[in-house]
Amino acid sequence: AGPGTTPPPSSPGSAPQASRERELVDRALAALGGADALRALRSASIKGTVKHWEPEQSHSPGGEPRFAADSTFDITLDFVNRRARTDWIKKFAYPSPRTFTFTEVVTPDAGYVLGIDSNGRNLQSLKSNPPQHTMSGLRLATSQRELRRTSPALLLEMRDNLSRVSRTADYAAGGVSYPAVTYDAGGVRYIVMFDAQSGLPVRIRTLDFDNMWGDVNYDLVLAEWQPLAGTRVAVSQRYELNGRVVADIRLTQITPNPQVNPAGMTVPDALRATAARPATGNVPYQWVIRRQFIGTYLDSENPSFDTLATQSLRLQELAPGVQHVVGGSHNAMVVDMQDHLIVFDAPVSDAQSNWTIRAAQARYGAKPVRY
Repeated sequence: AGPGTTPPPSSPGSAPQASRERELVDRALAALGGADALRALRSASIKGTVKHWEPEQSHSPGGEPRFAADSTFDITLDFVNRRARTDWIKKFAYPSPRTFTFTEVVTPDAGYVLGIDSNGRNLQSLKSNPPQHTMSGLRLATSQRELRRTSPALLLEMRDNLSRVSRTADYAAGGVSYPAVTYDAGGVRYIVMFDAQSGLPVRIRTLDFDNMWGDVNYDLVLAEWQPLAGTRVAVSQRYELNGRVVADIRLTQITPNPQVNPAGMTVPDALRATAARPATGNVPYQWVIRRQFIGTYLDSENPSFDTLATQSLRLQELAPGVQHVVGGSHNAMVVDMQDHLIVFDAPVSDAQSNWTIRAAQARYGAKPVRY
């Protein structure tokens, strides 16, 4: 099921599943070519392209998302051992033109990043490409979640763990209603929506958190199914954030069951001992994913560099009753009214926004923030 941790199979004594959940999963497996054909797919080599956008860097509120990058990738997936190796070339347009060439290795218990220069040499410490390092626990958990979401074995995993599949109401997306189930994958909940006619999985949703918009739907949209070694694969894969496209993936070449080189899909022994394990709990998936889209992710265990920067934040008075929050990378202004406060906020994290509210109320009393 990809590099993520596979939950234990349902126990023999678990209650039988309602027929609707099992029917939807079984029908999807049949539409994909059947369980036996999927189990026979032990590895895959896939080449493709990706276009990335960042909607919160539009030129106007709710406007056209900023185009962030063009990427090409060559990924080798080892479904048996839940490992993946991806060779990336990312050509960024925003926030500045630059090219990153690097490799990511994801295993069940560690992740590894290695930059490559234009001459094919490994990069140990260059800032123009990611230097050699093990992944943070946040990046590893995020990579595992997305590899699992796109894995052709996800439906097999659901079929083997029906006690974790629950009934949910039909979902509407793009003006179409889809029958759906929720799968608890042990720390990650996927909402899988199916095409009512073909039975194929067409949307795989997670409920994420965004620093600007709050709760958001993050959907993988699957389309343009093509045959592959007795199975079917979607060569069009699109990620949507609250219905807005943030990544458009095209699979251009797929090779089933290639010979896998284990040496190229392992974390070096010298780094493995100190490598972070996958993060658990409240993982800020969108923080990790979208900063990789624009090439500014620091691969730190801090979900926000401003979590620590709040220690340097302070109020600076601009005029009577008007305070400017300074000392961090983002700005806010507080205006004291007769019976309430107004805050103009360009937020970067809950940590800074909550600091601003506490500081304002400490300065002006327990007035509500009305606007």
